Amino acid sequence: MYSESELVVLPRAVPARVIFIDADGFIPPARRDEAQLFFVVHGRPTFVVDEDEATLGPEDLYLANARSLVALESDGPFQVIALRFDVRRLDESLDDVEFRVSSATATNPRALRPLIHLIALIIKANSTEDDQNRFPTTSLLYALLDELTRNFVASPTGAAPASDKHRDRMRRLLRYIDEHYAEGLTLNHVADHEHLSAPYLSAFFKEHVGLTFSAYYNALRLDRAVDDLLTTDESVETVARRNGFRDPRAFVKVFKERFGVLPSQYRRDELEKREGQSRRSTAAEPAPDTPLRVLAKYLPEQAAEHVAVAYETDPVAKMVAVDAVDASSPGRRLDHSYRKVTTVGRAKELLYEEVRGMLTQWQADVGFEYIKFHGLFGDDMHVYREDKDGNPVYSFVLLDKVLDFLLSIGLRPFVELSFMPQELASVPERTVFSAEFNVSPPARLERWVGLVEAFVGHVIDRYGYAEVSTWLFSPWNEPDTGPTLFGFGDDARFHEFYKATYDAVKGFGSDLTFGSPAMLVTYAQDKDWLLAFLDYADGHDCRPDFMTVHFYDNDFQHSTLSEHSPAEPAGLRLNKDQDTFHKTVRQLTLLLRDRGMQVPVYMTEWNLTVSHRDLLNDTTFKSCYLAKNLLESYDELGSFGYWTLTDLVEELQPSADMFHGGLGVFTSNGVKKPHYYVFAALRRAGDRLLTSGEGYFVTASDNGVQIYLYNYEHFSHLFASGERYDMTYLERYAPFAEVGRMDFSLELTGLDPGRYRQREEVINAEHGSAFDTWLRMGAPAIDRQAVDYIRQVSVPDLIVNDVDADADGTLMVSAVLEPLEVRVIELVPHARHAHR
Repeated sequence: MYSESELVVLPRAVPARVIFIDADGFIPPARRDEAQLFFVVHGRPTFVVDEDEATLGPEDLYLANARSLVALESDGPFQVIALRFDVRRLDESLDDVEFRVSSATATNPRALRPLIHLIALIIKANSTEDDQNRFPTTSLLYALLDELTRNFVASPTGAAPASDKHRDRMRRLLRYIDEHYAEGLTLNHVADHEHLSAPYLSAFFKEHVGLTFSAYYNALRLDRAVDDLLTTDESVETVARRNGFRDPRAFVKVFKERFGVLPSQYRRDELEKREGQSRRSTAAEPAPDTPLRVLAKYLPEQAAEHVAVAYETDPVAKMVAVDAVDASSPGRRLDHSYRKVTTVGRAKELLYEEVRGMLTQWQADVGFEYIKFHGLFGDDMHVYREDKDGNPVYSFVLLDKVLDFLLSIGLRPFVELSFMPQELASVPERTVFSAEFNVSPPARLERWVGLVEAFVGHVIDRYGYAEVSTWLFSPWNEPDTGPTLFGFGDDARFHEFYKATYDAVKGFGSDLTFGSPAMLVTYAQDKDWLLAFLDYADGHDCRPDFMTVHFYDNDFQHSTLSEHSPAEPAGLRLNKDQDTFHKTVRQLTLLLRDRGMQVPVYMTEWNLTVSHRDLLNDTTFKSCYLAKNLLESYDELGSFGYWTLTDLVEELQPSADMFHGGLGVFTSNGVKKPHYYVFAALRRAGDRLLTSGEGYFVTASDNGVQIYLYNYEHFSHLFASGERYDMTYLERYAPFAEVGRMDFSLELTGLDPGRYRQREEVINAEHGSAFDTWLRMGAPAIDRQAVDYIRQVSVPDLIVNDVDADADGTLMVSAVLEPLEVRVIELVPHARHAHR
């Protein structure tokens, strides 16, 4: 068995495809109109091409000319990348030219490197699905032809005229069959066309092709039919007739002889296999020998030392010109709901002095109202045990230390009642994370209720009812993710659990605020679980006082949620749509409005990915990503709790690498990442929104005008699919090859005439990025001295100028942003600035 899939999608206008072939050991003979340039990824396949035979190993190259009969065989599995390109459509004069490319016979293997380089560049040029890619891709294909015609044209063989005559006849025959294969050809039909007798043609075909006419013709039709089966949803009968089988029963018979199963079953098996491979590929970091990782080493310039064409061009700058904006207008009132909730991994982490130090600084620089965390009842907090007689024993000593500290720095707890104490769990082995939490339902619901009541009663006694009535209570985390993660596996059982927990908290006073469980929502997923939960709550007098949701930009549609556990490394699929966050927020808002749910919606977790090992998490992309999504959805929900404070989070075994791609705004050793500075800068936003659009957000306050700019570029589709290709630990910006500068201009009116202090804060790869600072240091081993230097140097750039608003109160503001840069421009009247 073997499967073929497109590695990248080339524009339709381009006469080429890039195919990944994964085979168990044999691919039967087939003939194609296109030339095929094969690159071996894994295994040692033998290429049987017409009369040639070559056994190749990893990173070897072989070219099969157009209309060659190609079979591949091996004693074991192998993987091959095939660049299929139509020479005739690119240059008709080369249609009969034969090229000879084979690592098996090459006297200088380095001479083949430019060809491999060009394959790699074609894939790189199409990492994003865009029809404009046809221009660079076509250019690269012509460069490939140039390289082939300069260095790889087959030498004349000195064959006799008779051999030339036979070769020309063979080409005519094969071209005719390829062009008319769908017309139900017969040996007699083809013989008449070539003015030959059927017996002579039969013998001629067998001698020069190595197969009988019937075997070749059936193989050709079957090959085309398999393509249709796997790329369309048309019936088997339609596929059979399109490919020259007038009798579908004959097609089924021939198909079963070759593949051993019926066409319909083959289609189901192959599609399921591909989907399974796709899901598995999202669950683990690509190994060094994945197809594109092997090719990536051929991307650098030196790999193309013999290629005469240059392919790199500077990306075009984006022009963002904003029409006149009146700074004195009332605008839209802003509440700055992003400061409602912040997050930290788990309750236990709030006992660590280092985490407390980070949180204290975070709170001082941004200023939040609430903090959400997991594991209030986790076993590491030693809240619950049972004595020798089976009676509950409670201890809130460690929780008191956590809550005392939070209240001392002005943070109220967003109380997530989770997870299950081990001695109370119905399934003791159902745990998640490296430092384990039990996520099974309680063995005895009344014991869970007793724990909740004991906790709520304790905090009321300790902090007073007035204080506790300002807290937010919510039960559990993501029960909608099912039993492979946090769900109970029985929705009715969870509903009963929710109702009992609701009643336990509300039993202390109806004005205690109790919300829904945190649910994972994304734009493309159905909302059946959420709607069923709301139906239950409406019907059982336990409607939540607020809704709690989470968002991650992973493409959950193409893999199961269990594969997106935070315990998995990088390589997860991400959404190709750069607007999924905003679409999700809008969709959720409208859904609840349609149900008449006039309650706050608190997003208490969100991030690019659930992975704690995605290398983008340390880069300036994250600051740009955060700015774009927060500003485009500003105040549309009651909170936007970014997940999470620090990379020092105990969901995975902690990494020794400072820049391991964690989710925090701090590294595990307390160094601020670039997106930290975006949050800090947003604190200076005014209370009036004057205007906003793609790349800008303009506010005003009594102290002046604040302009937030971001030059966002979405990662490539190739990266979104989970394939990291040429991205490495040190080269993390490879998925953004098309990012250009952003040229911004804005005319402000309605200002008081006079002088203003213009203060610009710049966050980009040069300023404010700890990771990029480390790179410029030479990527040294991390020690205390290196950490101290990175902490001191990795701060935003500050540019200060005095500018004048003219007599009409008009002032032009302009800026040029580097790729993935965030820039904050503040204009303060000079008189007020002097007193600041």
